[in-house]
Amino acid sequence: MKNFFVATFILIFFIAGITLLRLPLSLVSPTVKELFPQVSYTSIEGTIWSGRINNLSFADEYLGSLNTSFNLRNLSFLIDERGLFLEGNINLISTILNNQVSLEDINLKLNSKRFLRKVPVISSISGEKISIIFDINGCYFSEGNIYASLRQTNKLDQLSNAKLSGTISCKDTKMLGSFFSIPKDDVLKGTFELDKELNYVVIANSKRLYAKITSFFESGFTSSPDVKLRGNLFDFFQD
Repeated sequence: MKNFFVATFILIFFIAGITLLRLPLSLVSPTVKELFPQVSYTSIEGTIWSGRINNLSFADEYLGSLNTSFNLRNLSFLIDERGLFLEGNINLISTILNNQVSLEDINLKLNSKRFLRKVPVISSISGEKISIIFDINGCYFSEGNIYASLRQTNKLDQLSNAKLSGTISCKDTKMLGSFFSIPKDDVLKGTFELDKELNYVVIANSKRLYAKITSFFESGFTSSPDVKLRGNLFDFFQD
């Protein structure tokens, strides 16, 4: 009888293990649709341990195919297409316990004119070691470093050799950030915020350009003017 129970336990454990190993990645489809309604794809293949989401798009903008792997704690993902590199982890334990998406160790490189056509002054964007916790109600935690290179242009000689460096955070469910030019921060600096509907506000100014402009006027100006931009991130995906 004892041998029977041991054999039964081993058999159940074996069947459960095989079943778990073969769980299809498509099981995540309802969660993806709920948390990311703007995301679409043609098919999902493989298992939760190693899979692939084919022809992933965001707001009808093609991103590429997303490769995934699972290690009992994190679901790792990778997109490596021409002009777009994106990798990171979803902390499944934190995501399940808190019912919020927990992204960790995100690295990003974006230098495709296809994605940056609405911001022609920027030639590339990158991010290092970015972490974000969010749900459909907004952003609760974010940290990491972001960078941008400005496109060479004769119209903006003061900016043509500058690069931007910035950091991100969250407050009142909004993502906040600050940025400044390097190596000289007087070329351009500012702040931005992003809400749950992906509406953004960017406020920027340039002390160097301001000084150059005021040099043409005898009386000058009393304060450095800010440039404020408002919009929605979806606008960057619309033709």
